[in-house]
Amino acid sequence: VSTQSTGVQTTKNHHPSPYTMKATIIAILVIASFLAFSFGEIKANVDGIIECDVCKVALTYVETHIGENRTEANIENFLDKACTLIRYDYTKCIAIIKADVPLVIKALQEYQTPTAICTELKAC
Repeated sequence: VSTQSTGVQTTKNHHPSPYTMKATIIAILVIASFLAFSFGEIKANVDGIIECDVCKVALTYVETHIGENRTEANIENFLDKACTLIRYDYTKCIAIIKADVPLVIKALQEYQTPTAICTELKAC
């Protein structure tokens, strides 16, 4: 076994020692795990931003179209229509804005803003 000027231990065939290879593999796995975790957080943040925007657009549509007719039936009707019109996954849209229908209805009847309602729904 010899040590080259780089300080890396090599065998007579000038290949890194098994210990150096193991350390390199462990370092690569640690870095890969960190990157995977970081990308997962980024995706979660992007998904959260999208959900917030979907919620606000849908509730703005509802608020605009219900006018003074803020009955439960009219609000629910426009909640469904809003998710049909938004170019986003209908099921996810409904899940976001109908997470708590009584809260949404009450908030719209009290003339709360879409941003405030979406914050209460934890979409933003």
